[in-house]
Amino acid sequence: MCDVSPTRRPRPLSHPKQSCPRARRLPPPQRRPGRANAAATTAPSSPPPRGRRETGAAPPPAPRAANRPRPQRRRPTPGRTPAPRHEGTAARAKTTPRQGGLYRRRPCRRRRRPHRLPRRRLRAHPMYSFFALAACSQPGLKACGAGFDHFPFCNHSLPLDQRVWDLVSRIDDSVKPNLLTARGHRMHTGGRQALPKLGVPSYYWGSNCLHSSMFANCTTDGRCSQSFPSNTAWAATFDRRLMRQMAAVVGRETRAGWNLGSWLDDGLNGAGLDCWGPVLNMNRDPRWGRNGEGGAEDPYLMGQLGTAWTRGLQQGDPEIAREAASQYTLVAVTLKHFDANSLEDSDGFTRHTVDVNVSRQLLTDYYWPAFRAPIREAGALGVMCSYNAVNGLPACASPVMKAAREAWGFQGYVTSDTDSVADVWRAHRYKRTAEEASCVALREGGTDVDSGNTYYHSLLSGVRSGRCSISDVDRALFNTFRVRFKLGLFDPKAGNPYWQLGEADIGTAASRALNRHAAAASLVLLQNPTSRRGGGPILPLAPGKRIAVLGPHANATRALIQVDTGKVCASGGFECVTSPLAALADRNPDAGTAYAEGCDVILMGRQGFSAALAAAEAAEVVVLGLGGTSCGSWGAGRWGKRDNAPRHLHCRPANGTNGMQWAEGEAHDRTSIDLPGEQHALAAAVLALNKPTVLFLLNGGMVSVAEELRHAINPPAVVEAFYPGAEGGEALADALFGRTNRWGKMPYSVYTADWAKTNSMLDHDVQHGLGRTYRYYRGSVPLVTPFGHGLSYTTFELAIGEPRGGWTLSTASATALHVSVVLTNVGPREGDEVVQAYFAPLSLAAPGVPNHPIKALWGFERVSDLGSGESATVTFSLGARDLQLSDLNGDLVLAPGKYNVTFENGAGAVAARTVTLTGERVVAEPFPQPAAPAPQARRAPAASGATSGTSAQRRE
Repeated sequence: MCDVSPTRRPRPLSHPKQSCPRARRLPPPQRRPGRANAAATTAPSSPPPRGRRETGAAPPPAPRAANRPRPQRRRPTPGRTPAPRHEGTAARAKTTPRQGGLYRRRPCRRRRRPHRLPRRRLRAHPMYSFFALAACSQPGLKACGAGFDHFPFCNHSLPLDQRVWDLVSRIDDSVKPNLLTARGHRMHTGGRQALPKLGVPSYYWGSNCLHSSMFANCTTDGRCSQSFPSNTAWAATFDRRLMRQMAAVVGRETRAGWNLGSWLDDGLNGAGLDCWGPVLNMNRDPRWGRNGEGGAEDPYLMGQLGTAWTRGLQQGDPEIAREAASQYTLVAVTLKHFDANSLEDSDGFTRHTVDVNVSRQLLTDYYWPAFRAPIREAGALGVMCSYNAVNGLPACASPVMKAAREAWGFQGYVTSDTDSVADVWRAHRYKRTAEEASCVALREGGTDVDSGNTYYHSLLSGVRSGRCSISDVDRALFNTFRVRFKLGLFDPKAGNPYWQLGEADIGTAASRALNRHAAAASLVLLQNPTSRRGGGPILPLAPGKRIAVLGPHANATRALIQVDTGKVCASGGFECVTSPLAALADRNPDAGTAYAEGCDVILMGRQGFSAALAAAEAAEVVVLGLGGTSCGSWGAGRWGKRDNAPRHLHCRPANGTNGMQWAEGEAHDRTSIDLPGEQHALAAAVLALNKPTVLFLLNGGMVSVAEELRHAINPPAVVEAFYPGAEGGEALADALFGRTNRWGKMPYSVYTADWAKTNSMLDHDVQHGLGRTYRYYRGSVPLVTPFGHGLSYTTFELAIGEPRGGWTLSTASATALHVSVVLTNVGPREGDEVVQAYFAPLSLAAPGVPNHPIKALWGFERVSDLGSGESATVTFSLGARDLQLSDLNGDLVLAPGKYNVTFENGAGAVAARTVTLTGERVVAEPFPQPAAPAPQARRAPAASGATSGTSAQRRE
């Protein structure tokens, strides 16, 4: 079992900072008189008899004689098995999964020696044989190796579903809960579950892929996997092809790490080919702590992002022949968190306790499209259900959510968020016991994998009590193993090109170039006024001028990278990342480049102002690096290294100021959307000098810079950089000096800082009050920056070519209009542009559709490298389904009437036509109905301070 295939797996890559001796395997156990042999580890030579199942354990001992006292069984503790970690965190284990508590490792440098059990007691343990085999199941191993390929589930000529059911039928009930437990049960001696008598290695559910292969190690020559821009920046590119290429690199590097066994923490946190990501929750409130992981406020854009992510991770890059021709899945995507999950801790509620009350209309119109598109259009193989409840039903136990996935044709697995099955009874009080919670999540919610311990402890108890059946458990096993089969882990390696990926596919020059290209395409030029000292616009900068680079993010390295990243530099730190300061100085070698921090990101105090203002006085141009901060887990937190500005971890009160009001991160929401700390004061002091000034922002969720944008005397050029990734400093410097002219568009609206004072974080109803997002906002105070906005160094014009005359569509026909939009570069230089297509209902036939969006995105295309004076034609296919609306019942309908269709570039160019939709009102997609009536949800009155958008569960 330790070598289930004729060709041994390549030796795992070593940690560049650690050289530990290889673990030593214990010798096989000896027979004990009167007890069945527990040490047989050889593969069966023939299939097991009918009815015999894989148990993973030795046969029971012989019956004891009458009146014979039962001997005291000493409980061995063959090592310490770490607890399952929170998604995105690293474990700190004394032993590795290759040890499984049964290997010994010589002490490494100053590391403490792990606990050792006397060998005599270890061999006596009845599960010794099983766990010895489970410990050998390392990352990169496949099933159906030599000695095991006689099983029907190994016959790759049989239909896939038949093979999976054959395997499931051979598994003993006692081991099934651990197979449905992500990362393996914490108290289980062997950790992740293997099936040694069937030749099936253990498997890890729970590798994270948000913008990088999070747990992949670096190569022996120091190349690390790419840390791309954050998901918000992906959305800002408005480029499906680029999104897919980045996702394909993440998938390729994840698969290469799997093949090599090159995982941080010796595989404890990454030995799996299911990527938990991307985050597709809507950016419905700028205070949500995980906006940096998410993306856009528009459901169509998020759906397209999720579709590109899914195709890239699962199918790779179609421009690479071996990936285009493969019938296997590269890496299985896991879309998270389904659904209406966008609150961490606010107004007395947490993500574990909040019950989101939203209408059916909002579910189908706003919250579900981001998940519906990648499932329906790209065949997503995984979904993660969220902690929160929706309309009284915990998301992981909701038959409504299950019905929605089934209506979209979902054929994959569903995992809970970390221990959110336990939330079904502990937090939401929806059920009274863990047994009930396990069964309702499995049967009614369709949750196959529990990222916690509830299934392990309580699922079989629930089966025995009749709350669910073993067939429900088998269906969950089928869903999970089917994904592993599609990954090619039960087929010969020769027919799967992904087994050939290795060290040469990690951190390549091509992937690094793609990373920088993506960072450049995600930057958004918010404003570029004419310099008050004469001449043209402030940007691009001209080399040869004295530049002062100021601000808390001027010399950022770690802060360029969104949290939950893989290893960025081989040392575990961030010294290989080029900061904006270093990149700007590199591009301005013939003039001085001065630096002063000025102030901290969050800490109060103006001690650095004098040095910053002195540097600005001596400079001809000032570049200010401002923005927010996150208190999540960077790679630095795991590898013990820190950024060149270690004070940026401000997740605690400091100097009389609660820094947490500005810090965003998992399990924590902001309360302020303003620029943190003393940054407004620093910017005001610098702008008062009347020097040409460029301001760039690093942040996940929006920060309001209305004061700076509207400065009466010296308005600066402003660039939104989000978290631009490991190549972000280089890409930013290239853009500021005009070496690139790509630019993205804003994926969310920016409100004034006062907005947070009048809008409840608990209100998930984006239609409520003055509305939220560009689709529903009706406030009298204009947005600081609207969705889709973004400038360029050149100027573009839009014109509609074909079809000419009136546009008419029918609700009874699938015929579409093929609309050609001509984009012309009338400016002085080459550049990229994004054409955005929107529709807005003008007048609808009775009964109409109440509460429809004011305006909605239905298409976009990015045009790259369009030269000065050149034109490009972009073709859109506009059908009746593109104009569908959600009615009050949650049905997606085609409503006859007149619609305004516009094509925009977010910089002032607009081309519009009116389209008439004729025919009868048609329900294009009814609201999904659960197969069985949903259980009655207990409701409680809304908590004090909560709006009509959310209610709390009664705490018993």
